[in-house]
Amino acid sequence: MARSAALAAWSVGYGQIKPKTSRLDDIPDIMIGFTDAKVRPPSPRALTQSLAQQEKNKEVASKPVDATSIQVSKAWEAAMAPAKSIPMNLMMLYMSGNSVQIFSMMVVYMTVVNPLKAITTVNAVFAPYHNPKHSVLPQMLVFILCQLACTAVGLYKCWSMGLLPTEASDWLAWYKGPQPLEYTLGLA
Repeated sequence: MARSAALAAWSVGYGQIKPKTSRLDDIPDIMIGFTDAKVRPPSPRALTQSLAQQEKNKEVASKPVDATSIQVSKAWEAAMAPAKSIPMNLMMLYMSGNSVQIFSMMVVYMTVVNPLKAITTVNAVFAPYHNPKHSVLPQMLVFILCQLACTAVGLYKCWSMGLLPTEASDWLAWYKGPQPLEYTLGLA
């Protein structure tokens, strides 16, 4: 009996609800079985926190907004965005392996070419942040350096796969052999 009394506190009597089809105003604001948050008084701690938050909001609202500093910070975010993709590129290159296959070649191609394409669009990336009050040149330089770092990661992968001509044996087609100093007449 005690168990059913405990469950009764959590149950909802659906038989007591009468369906109404007359108007939209008759629909209750809260779901059946839930209590209204307005009925419960807030705790003293919640009141203190809400008052403190209201004071902070008043302080923030009273300060003038400096659009220049916001533009500079957003420009730095755009400049550092390519650096965030370097760990992902490293993981993709590691997972593609060192053998020369279609998948690994596509990953290396994208790692080398996409940053070079992004460098060509550097003016379009920083166009929203141009302002006569500040220069975006440092952010543009950092953006280009981060893109070049992404390209360097791809070139390192090309080197580790043996695709870059870095050894003397890679240039044998253009190597001229030594000229013999004397000739022999071969009679056989």
